[in-house]
Amino acid sequence: MTKFLVFTDLHVDIMHDGVARMQVILEEAKRQGVEFLIHLGDIMYPDTGFLASHGDLENRSGWFANDRDDEKLAILKMIEESGLRVYGVLGNHDMDSCTKATACAYWGMPAPYYVFERGGLRFIALDTNNILDGETLLDYDHCNYRNFRGGNALTWLGKEQLAWLEEQIMTSSLPCVLLSHAALGDEMLNAHDGPEVWEIVRRCNADRRRVIFAMNGHNHIDGVCVRSGVPFMSVNSASNIWIGHKYDCVRYSETISKIYHHITGCAPYMNALYAVITVDDDAIRVRGVKSSFVGPSPYDLGFPRTASYHISRPCVRDRDLPLTEMEAEGLIDYE
Repeated sequence: MTKFLVFTDLHVDIMHDGVARMQVILEEAKRQGVEFLIHLGDIMYPDTGFLASHGDLENRSGWFANDRDDEKLAILKMIEESGLRVYGVLGNHDMDSCTKATACAYWGMPAPYYVFERGGLRFIALDTNNILDGETLLDYDHCNYRNFRGGNALTWLGKEQLAWLEEQIMTSSLPCVLLSHAALGDEMLNAHDGPEVWEIVRRCNADRRRVIFAMNGHNHIDGVCVRSGVPFMSVNSASNIWIGHKYDCVRYSETISKIYHHITGCAPYMNALYAVITVDDDAIRVRGVKSSFVGPSPYDLGFPRTASYHISRPCVRDRDLPLTEMEAEGLIDYE
């Protein structure tokens, strides 16, 4: 059917080598002859010129901002010059310095959630970046989510989007792939209405297999869950796993750590991670990248294994996922 490359959570505002990682990803995409790329959010904050042109500069904020506009503009130029189409979803940090409308404009998305069709598949890009404030659903907007931390207020799709999702699946003549930033299959760092998604998938697949696969970023881990017979894959970050400043470690140099203030709170990967995915008549074939940590692993520093749903590994593992219904349910370590 189709062949594409997926990557996520490049976090140019954290990492000192985001441009180099993006170059590797684009070069591999061209070498592999993929039809298009998908990113699953949290690539970089919009540059200040773009924010100014969209009226967001005066209210600018940002948890990870480091003002390296030269790197962001270089990445945008590289993508343009590659000639490859890049589709994306909104990550939770994509609205740290702007509104959803600005974030969508930056990445050429028609809306926070939308569909596109390529290679005989319908891709359904979802928006998990919503705050449930009582009965009201609020957009992530200029870091406002920090006012709701704790509890279950963050990371919702909402009833309207769930109804839209079911409609998009049921009206499609093509097999569907679900895309999101936060996990829909995992039970940690996940969308809180994930179980409603599983029920939608169960209903939609009752008479024939309409939903074949789901992918998310956000968790900076590699793993698969099966929900309603469908594989839900967490795609590892292109750059690192965030472990927090409790586990600070200087891995490159003091100079880099001063310029990129949050790099010490990460366990970076030596190489850029991504996956090339081929969907044919027999399987969903995932071909990833194996790397190593720069410096000590998260667990060497005391980071608890229970802090992430899947074991932290510096890789995206190869997998052949069936197009037929899978019998397992829940977390699996599927190769």
